[in-house]
Amino acid sequence: MTLRRGLFLAHRYVGLGIALFLMVAAVTGTLLTFRDRVDAVLNPGLFRVPAGPVRPASELVARVLADHPSWRVVRFAMQPHSGEALRAVMVRTPDAAPDDVFIDPRDGGVTGTRTRQAGLDRAHAMQWLYDLHATLALGTAGRLFMGAIATCWLGLTVIGLAITLPRRRPLLAAWQPAWRLNRQTLGRRPWPELHRVIGLWTIPFMIVMALTSVAMNFFDEAFVPVATFLSPPRAGSPFADDAPPPAPHAGPLLRYAIAEAIARTWAAHAHPDMLPVVLTDDPARDLYGISFAPGGTALYTGFGRITCHIDRHDGHIAWIDDPHLDGAGTLAIRALYPLHSGQVAGWPTMACVLATGIATGFMIVSGVLPWLRRQRSLSPARPMRSPGK
Repeated sequence: MTLRRGLFLAHRYVGLGIALFLMVAAVTGTLLTFRDRVDAVLNPGLFRVPAGPVRPASELVARVLADHPSWRVVRFAMQPHSGEALRAVMVRTPDAAPDDVFIDPRDGGVTGTRTRQAGLDRAHAMQWLYDLHATLALGTAGRLFMGAIATCWLGLTVIGLAITLPRRRPLLAAWQPAWRLNRQTLGRRPWPELHRVIGLWTIPFMIVMALTSVAMNFFDEAFVPVATFLSPPRAGSPFADDAPPPAPHAGPLLRYAIAEAIARTWAAHAHPDMLPVVLTDDPARDLYGISFAPGGTALYTGFGRITCHIDRHDGHIAWIDDPHLDGAGTLAIRALYPLHSGQVAGWPTMACVLATGIATGFMIVSGVLPWLRRQRSLSPARPMRSPGK
């Protein structure tokens, strides 16, 4: 058996082995590209409110807490929009899991709540879809299994590229016909012809998606340890595993509006093109985190958001979480989600991820169907039964 024949067989049977799971990932990933928009369409009663003048997010959340003193903030969006409910994550009862809370941006009234658990009803469908995409809804075991599927997908993609390489020289000139549809072959064998050409034109995007899938599924087990070993982050982070616990404070907490003002003052000098996106309340480290992004976009563009962490009592800036300050390892870690979701450069790259998901589904269909037809043609014909039997 030649090397090319061995690679071809490996490509065929590895592809057949992962086809079902890869199709699940492709279909769910395509839908998740526009997760928030789809969620809003499914649940207009939660996401939509009458249009009107909006109040600052910190003020709106303060009104909710005044009406519900036992609730605790986990995080909330900081860019309210007319006609759209402001979304916050809050713990509504002690020792309970956080819930989504939807707030009217005009007056701070709570317009709806929901748990953050997965479910097949409309309110929880997108979380269920995410769990299915990431872990087959099987938790850690499912995540590791999907990591193995992603590893096979990466190998499958590289092998698929290798078997299109020509034997003769010059390589590039001889390779050019492989990138074009042959009309005669398309008429006789449409599925393999389309499979090859679409596969070649989408292969850079497939490799990015497969690589980021592998890294995200083996994030704590392999990717982060390797990235931080090769390029250690800055020392002194309050989020490091060996960080000392925060000093106890007896004074009152800063209001969210004051913390926001401190962070905005810092950003006006350090990153004048950025606006606040999300505020997180972290009691374990006694910090508020105000995350900034260009123009206040909710998308994870570039290497993600830059966060100003502020002491919840005295208001001093305790830490700036900026991946550009930590070297290549942190940049690689922070690039994973923007690349995988397509948010890295906004809507154009999200459209590329959407197209890649559709192309992946087509590659699966165009690879499996010819094999099924061939199996049927090779199977022996069934003997005809006589009428008396």
